Amino acid sequence: MSGAPLGVPASPASSKRSRSRDSSATSSLSTPAAGTSIPSPTASVPNLVIPFQNFSTAAHAPQDPIPYPAFLRLTRPGSLDWEERKRLTAGSQKPEAGQQLPWARCSDYDTLGRNRYANVEPYERNRVKLQVPEGHCDYINASPIVLESTKSETVTKFIATQGPKSDLVSHMWRMVWHETASPAVIVMLTQTHEAGREKCFPYYPASLADPVLNINEEDEFEDSFTHNVKLIDLTKHDESCTEIRELEMAAAEGSEAKKIWHLLYTSWPDFSVPEGSDREALLNLVQISREKLSGNLSSPRIVHCSAGVGRSGTFIALDWLAQELEDGSLDNVEANDDPVFNVVDKLRQQRMMMVQAESQYALLYDVIRARWRDRWIRLHPEEAERLGLSTTQEPKAKKPRQEDFGLLLSEQPPAGDENQHAELEAELINAEAAFEQGKR
Repeated sequence: MSGAPLGVPASPASSKRSRSRDSSATSSLSTPAAGTSIPSPTASVPNLVIPFQNFSTAAHAPQDPIPYPAFLRLTRPGSLDWEERKRLTAGSQKPEAGQQLPWARCSDYDTLGRNRYANVEPYERNRVKLQVPEGHCDYINASPIVLESTKSETVTKFIATQGPKSDLVSHMWRMVWHETASPAVIVMLTQTHEAGREKCFPYYPASLADPVLNINEEDEFEDSFTHNVKLIDLTKHDESCTEIRELEMAAAEGSEAKKIWHLLYTSWPDFSVPEGSDREALLNLVQISREKLSGNLSSPRIVHCSAGVGRSGTFIALDWLAQELEDGSLDNVEANDDPVFNVVDKLRQQRMMMVQAESQYALLYDVIRARWRDRWIRLHPEEAERLGLSTTQEPKAKKPRQEDFGLLLSEQPPAGDENQHAELEAELINAEAAFEQGKR
């Protein structure tokens, strides 16, 4: 299964008539040509380049007699991309004096050098602020994520962030120290290098042969925040394709240590999704990450990939949807409701581009459909036996047909919104030009 752009807005100057599904063109707003970087004050902050690949996004649910809810019988198109474009446009407007725009991004020269990608930024109103002395920049490319369960109204917290750069390792650990309780959980969904490029600096002790990492020895903010991170144990958990590190973090002068579980999932290609046994391993990782919290869901799990939007958003959405399924919240979903669409939209309102590729979005439907099926069989064993169904022999989906679906994420506005569409298209063109100019 390959990945096509989902979270990055298409160029407003292009139309569906002039752009095919297997075109290699990408949005000039967020995706320059492969190998091209947008010049920046640091000359080292590339834009996130997203390859455009041919991908059939959805299929009919497996043809079996199980009574799937409507949102799982068909992966349906929605307007996530349209809503994202409106937010990005609104965030590009210049606020009036004293006004804070809800979608304003942290796009100034002081923060740009702390981004791994120049076009992936948190919203100003929803970002983690480093605890640093007054007068110092408190910016880190990280967004608090809050989701609430439907039945119990239990709040689950995350922090979605980018993979740290080499000069930002101490910022990552400062955030871990101040924003999480013990035991803390960090879920890493990228390799340090992929396709010959650094995706994340190795900010943790790699092996028991060199178990101690000293943090902020130069005392960057002159507040004596000098700590060390010690590797206590390292195991490879095959069922989750995960390297599990047990860490302890303490102040250099000695204080009560904070336990930290670092979970490195090793089988998720960028812009794509795990397949086969790797997919089941990912679901095992979701469960392990919950268990390592020791029941303290009020302490946010820190989740990151490279940019902190695609794989990170997919992991968080999977965690919430799997819990909703087990709670029974997906048993009686209204025919016009779609929990998958809804949770991705909630995530994108808290951090841009969350669940980035079409394949990642489709993965959410595929996984929850399979889990829903298994759960129904467990809850109705006699009827399942009568129908000859089991959890070990899942029917294959029909081959997708393009005529069955519109675009997964519509580039067009809802019906009857033509005037707003025309106005927004004009605004998008201006915003795109301003966005590119501002990065130079």
